[in-house]
Amino acid sequence: MAKNLMNPLGIDSKNFVVAIDSTNRKLMGWAQIRPIGQKIRDPDVYNAQPGSGSKEKEISDDIWDEFENDNIEFPNGFKSLPWTREYREFSQASARRRERRQMLEEKAMRDNESGQNQAWELASVYVLPEWRNRGIGSELVRRIMARHCMLNRKTNDVYLLTLESTKEWYQRLGFDLTDDTPLSMSLEIAAGGILTNFLGEKLIAMQGGRK
Repeated sequence: MAKNLMNPLGIDSKNFVVAIDSTNRKLMGWAQIRPIGQKIRDPDVYNAQPGSGSKEKEISDDIWDEFENDNIEFPNGFKSLPWTREYREFSQASARRRERRQMLEEKAMRDNESGQNQAWELASVYVLPEWRNRGIGSELVRRIMARHCMLNRKTNDVYLLTLESTKEWYQRLGFDLTDDTPLSMSLEIAAGGILTNFLGEKLIAMQGGRK
């Protein structure tokens, strides 16, 4: 509880960088990457969005495929008695699948903890007005993306929403236009599109990956 009171927004320091003036220690700007849900696609849906699938279903499908491709038949009749070779072979194969499922689930848990199965959003890049046009924003983005890679995460798992007028700035930093956005961003895209249209602007989605 004390931790939540100290950090009510739940910001993870690994996903947040700030720029501070070295002479007077004043804040110049900040940038944040935040997790926005799983990136897995539903394999049963054509052209499915990132986040439409789940790791649990992926594991179940993997185990089921192994079962269907297994040459060991389900023991019937006399062969289903515990002392028969067929029963022992089937039991051993079932045990191997249980062990494999457990291994896959443990790996998925480790990947979730490290952010491997996540999609991410570059959610805020802000430089105080008096510090703009000095390259601070670009350096903030470079540093937070470098930290993202140091955590063994992929740049093409990072998305952002911005105005079309800033497209070239983000392109210089390694982002490209995309219409293949995570399912979890759908509401944000819809609401942002209405607001930007009202303001006479255009909202665009971009994805990391070139650098």
